Amino acid sequence: MNFRKCWNLAAVFTLLAACGQGEPVADGGLLGIPSGTYAVDKSHTYVTFSYFHQGLSYPLLRATGIDGELELDSDALEKSTVSIAVDVDSIRTNLDYFDKELASRKFFHADQFPHITFATHSYTPRNESLGELTGFVTIRNITRPIVLSVVINGAMEHPMLNKPVIGFSATGTLRRSEFGLDRFVPMVADEVEIRIEAEFLRGSNVGSAAAVKISADAVANADPASLRLTAETGVGQ
Repeated sequence: MNFRKCWNLAAVFTLLAACGQGEPVADGGLLGIPSGTYAVDKSHTYVTFSYFHQGLSYPLLRATGIDGELELDSDALEKSTVSIAVDVDSIRTNLDYFDKELASRKFFHADQFPHITFATHSYTPRNESLGELTGFVTIRNITRPIVLSVVINGAMEHPMLNKPVIGFSATGTLRRSEFGLDRFVPMVADEVEIRIEAEFLRGSNVGSAAAVKISADAVANADPASLRLTAETGVGQ
């Protein structure tokens, strides 16, 4: 038996176990972590877009340039807010020419509208881990409401970074034609599914704070009519 190899495997499994475990933080409220500002952990945050392509498949587009902050109220989750900015130039399709086309005037026009943003309107918790996040998405300087279904996956003292961390998943849909992205509709579906996997670490940084301002400015400059929500659904008509 190769004892060195066995010891190395044991070390790997010990490290993997540590990555999946963490301790609650004292006075951490409902989630076990304190209220305050949490910045996007870029190495563990993902945004994907999916749509039905010519009745055949659901391509996955992924954004890699994501930043923003969570303002967490651990004792009253409904008071928490999220602000996100996504770099349009960072959207990847696995095809270089299509990446460039998406950034061009034909689609997102990244030179003039470099960010996709999200700003919170309200959060409605169903329990400590499930809820609906209502907010405003801005694409190409057009703002529309959206509702995201949220699952809070975990909150703890990060076992390796020794600071509070929270992770969640969120899903929602939008119609790209509402943002001037109606090219090839209906041959390529109008409805786009958004999926977010995110981790936020306690604290703020230059990039995350800048993303918050970009998100806030997008809403402040929006047509007031686009910020109206219906009483029945919480989403604009």
